[in-house]
Amino acid sequence: MKFLTTLCMAALASALFRMLVPENKLSKQISILIAGVFLLTGITAVSGVELDLDTEQYRAEIDGASSEIGGNVNKSLQEQVCREMSDKIYKLLNERGIFPKEIHIAANISGLYSISITQVELVFSSGEQAAANAAADILKAELSPEILIKTDVKE
Repeated sequence: MKFLTTLCMAALASALFRMLVPENKLSKQISILIAGVFLLTGITAVSGVELDLDTEQYRAEIDGASSEIGGNVNKSLQEQVCREMSDKIYKLLNERGIFPKEIHIAANISGLYSISITQVELVFSSGEQAAANAAADILKAELSPEILIKTDVKE
């Protein structure tokens, strides 16, 4: 019964479209298109194949891939931001005669265009407590108050 219903609906739709086609040079192309749609409807009705136009599955696969790509981009961007910030801090401190052993930057990416530096940790060799305190004072003056500045003197 579904087969006959599908064919009748396709035949009625094809006849209606043929009536609406104006008499001009495109009428042959439109008639071929309508015949193709009718044949496709007949073939799908006979074979029992239903065309599933639900894109949720594909959207989920694309979202999964994009979140994986987004994670890689976020990590890469975070590394780049930390590296550039570290280089700027090295340069700033070196200009003032302070040479930290290591600089660790903690960055947070919490949105599409939201990147924030949350912490700067300076590591100095043993015996450089005065340099560590001076470096912390310099960074507190230069950086935002929201950034936590820590110093660590390795013994």
